Amino acid sequence: MAIYHGYVIIPHNTYLAWRGATLNNSYDVDNFPTVQPYQCWDYTAEFWHNLGFPENYPLTGGDDAKGVWTQRLNNVSYNGVQYFELVTAKESIKKGDVIVFNPSGWIGETGHIAFADEDYNGTDYIACLGQNQNNHAYVDVQTLSLSSFAGAFRSLEWTHTPPIVRPMSKFKWVLYARKKRESLY
Repeated sequence: MAIYHGYVIIPHNTYLAWRGATLNNSYDVDNFPTVQPYQCWDYTAEFWHNLGFPENYPLTGGDDAKGVWTQRLNNVSYNGVQYFELVTAKESIKKGDVIVFNPSGWIGETGHIAFADEDYNGTDYIACLGQNQNNHAYVDVQTLSLSSFAGAFRSLEWTHTPPIVRPMSKFKWVLYARKKRESLY
């Protein structure tokens, strides 16, 4: 387990790379609150920063974790919504989505933010990778209720379809036909 203060570079080319590099670590980018500075927002701020955003993103509007979702409405550049697909139905959640939770009994008044560690499974509960879940000051996976689901951000970097790799043929006529077909497009 590693403890990080400030922003650090973390592998993030896929959700599994992000998960593997961060699991069981603690992240604090703003030393707030001083009593327990390893908050869910700090972990998400590391992700936004690794995507290329400046420090202090995602914006909360002073509204704690729940504000990350509400701030997306204020301006097209707020929270980088142009770099994310916005998910508004819990049934559409996919592994790697950054889920924002509204305040509720299990969360308190600040809300919560974490990564979906699985696709929506048809229930009101989902495994989430996050920090400060159940008072753990490190990144872990917990099953959380979707009853207070506000919305989710899906990174466009993680949704690109990999290119199709075609095996090379030993037959010259196949290579010629493939080259001719590709030149038409």
